[in-house]
Amino acid sequence: MIVAAFVMLVGGGAVVWLFLGGDDDDPSRTSAGSSIPDLPTPPSYTPPTYDPPTTTPTRPSYTYSPPPQNWGAIAVGRNGAVGRAWDFDTASAARRRALNECPTSGCKVLTTFVNGCGAIAFNSRTNKYWGGRGDTKAAAQRDAISNAGGGRWTTWVCTTR
Repeated sequence: MIVAAFVMLVGGGAVVWLFLGGDDDDPSRTSAGSSIPDLPTPPSYTPPTYDPPTTTPTRPSYTYSPPPQNWGAIAVGRNGAVGRAWDFDTASAARRRALNECPTSGCKVLTTFVNGCGAIAFNSRTNKYWGGRGDTKAAAQRDAISNAGGGRWTTWVCTTR
C-alpha cells in the first residue's frame, strides 16, 4: 500500500492532501477514498395477467333441490277389495298401480296422498267407503273416519318420507 502526503502552505493557510493507494479491485472505494454502501437490487416486476370475464353465466353450486315427492293411493271395490300403492314419482302412476292391485273390477281410487299416509274407512250405516289422508297413520285413519261420517277404518298405507 502506498501512502503519500503532500503539504502545501499557501498564503497563511495549509492544505493537506492525503492519498491512500491500494488495490483498485475494491469496489467499495472510490478515487477519493470514501466508502459507498452497496444498494440492494430492486425486485423484478411482473405485471398481473388479465383474464376477461366469460360471457356464459355459471350456475352457483348451491341451487335449491326440492325434496323428493313420494305419491301413494288406495283403491277400493264394491265388495271391499283393496288395491294399495306407495312411493311413486307421480300421482297418476300411484293411482294406476292402486287400480291394478285391486283384485276385482269396478275399483275406484278413494284417496291419493304425497309424503304421508292414506286410509280407508267404512260406514256401515251408509254402506260406503271413504278415503282420508294425513301426516301419520293415525291422522289418516281419523280423517277417513271423519269423511265417512263415522264407522271404522279398514286399511291404510304410508309413503317413504
